[in-house]
Amino acid sequence: MAQALKPAGLRPRSILFIIIAAIVIAVTALAPATPGLTYEGRMVLGILAAGILLWITESLPLPATALLILIMMPIMGVCTFDEAYKNAMGSTVFFLMGTFAFTVALDATTLPTRIAAFVLKWSGTNTNKMLLGFMCATAFLSFFMSDVAACGVFISVGKRLLELNHAEKLKSPMGKAMMIAIPWASYAGGCAVMTGNGCNVVTVGLFSSLFGVNMSFVEWSMIGLPFCIIMLFASWFVITRFFKPEEISQESIDATMAEVSGMGKITRPEIATIVIIALAMVFWILSSWISVLNTAMIAICAVVALSVPGCSTLQFKELVSRMNWGVLVMIMCILSVAHFVVATGAGDWIVNAVVGALPESWKVPVVVLAVLSTIGAIVHNIVPVGPAVASILAYPFGVIAGDFGIGMYCMLMVVAWQASLAYILPLDCVPILTYSTGYYRFADMAKIGWIPTLLIIALTCTLLPALCSLWGFA
Repeated sequence: MAQALKPAGLRPRSILFIIIAAIVIAVTALAPATPGLTYEGRMVLGILAAGILLWITESLPLPATALLILIMMPIMGVCTFDEAYKNAMGSTVFFLMGTFAFTVALDATTLPTRIAAFVLKWSGTNTNKMLLGFMCATAFLSFFMSDVAACGVFISVGKRLLELNHAEKLKSPMGKAMMIAIPWASYAGGCAVMTGNGCNVVTVGLFSSLFGVNMSFVEWSMIGLPFCIIMLFASWFVITRFFKPEEISQESIDATMAEVSGMGKITRPEIATIVIIALAMVFWILSSWISVLNTAMIAICAVVALSVPGCSTLQFKELVSRMNWGVLVMIMCILSVAHFVVATGAGDWIVNAVVGALPESWKVPVVVLAVLSTIGAIVHNIVPVGPAVASILAYPFGVIAGDFGIGMYCMLMVVAWQASLAYILPLDCVPILTYSTGYYRFADMAKIGWIPTLLIIALTCTLLPALCSLWGFA
């Protein structure tokens, strides 16, 4: 009789980091009062810091860490248990469920293989060339829809390419490069136009209501397109240099071409699947201007339409079995933490504390822009919910812009981009989709994510004000 598999125990390294995380929470609770910050605000930051430590070191299963953070908030007095659970369920969860459903539905079509064949025909065995073409296509799609949706669409194609080349999860450099390249390309496309990311529209609305700044679609694109091009090619360069993906085998290319040649025409269920997903994307774009079109509602309606028997390629039982429930649990818990970072004033405190600590000689526009952009990057990586980040940063950043003579268009873009981009930790809604495929670890993204983070900070304090000045924007 076969021996039962014994579950792996905790490693000494994991035990050490769990103890350190507990110490962080204990020290936060016992520390003296912090000027300008409530006990609840201090505790939510301490709990989040401990959680990030456990996530990065993977000392516990990631969903388990998220659940631990969720229950630690009421235990440590940040909120009640009911409040913690209530704020864990938001529209973002249903939006992501819809995106997962799209991926499963597209996986059941021949479309990913057809697109993969088209890309491989252009790139040949050159993986770097293949990644560049793939990233350009992803970024272009992100011009017209949410970067989350663009990322979700190309996951199916990326997975198919990796499967054809027999890329092993967590070990293949190509697998790591591909699954980090998809969200980063979506980010780049999201910078280019106002509709490329929901946070762009949210930030424009916030600056309009708070400061009377009304930025048009064309004005945004005049600034955003240069950033898109720079970030796209910089991301490609960083990813291919650090991971050095293996070349695509000629055998996998030949097998792909042979598979496509024998597929024949696209079937009616495949056409229906593509039409339903395309319609959802159109309505997501329209939701930027039509408030009644809620993105989660659109996703739910699309999932229902895809689930009608015989209507599409989606089998609902398969969707339930393939849904990454661990990632959804993480997102739910993160949503709750993000809510209390905002509600307790902890986010505002971080911004004001850092700016207030600047020496007088540093309080010039270039340095202030660099500092604020850095704060935005830090806040988004610990509060990976874009609209929450925009709501934290918009008012204090706008006031600071007026105090230091920084143009409001310039500051609007800083807030929008830092609310949209999170390169270091795969907790934001865009990279969490590819992280769920299992091809890379938290540490894989963190070890290279600081490079595009520093680049966007440098560009927002140099190129951004230069472009605003060139175009005569306020």
